[in-house]
Amino acid sequence: MATAKVTSNTEAQQLWDTPEHHKGVLTGLKIDNQSSADRTITITDVFTPDASEGQPSPSEQPITRLQVTVGAGLTANIPKEELEDCKFLGVANATGDATEATCVIIAIYHLE
Repeated sequence: MATAKVTSNTEAQQLWDTPEHHKGVLTGLKIDNQSSADRTITITDVFTPDASEGQPSPSEQPITRLQVTVGAGLTANIPKEELEDCKFLGVANATGDATEATCVIIAIYHLE
């Protein structure tokens, strides 16, 4: 298992990059929001599909895999059982609704 740690930011913060022909699987997520306001964190998967007959030049696809709102001064721990469908084909990013150094996002993941 690998971990990635970033802080809430309105710019996408990369958690990991899934190698081609693999899947990234989110197996745990902790969001420690010690800021003075609620924070909403969005976890997205950004990938470019392979070229096909119908689409010879596909464009990058951002897909929201998870969105969590954590109250001010609270911590959310999302266990593996609740993340079974959070699989990633490309870059896993975390984006917050505000830039806040006291809101920390820790992702636990592995590659298949």
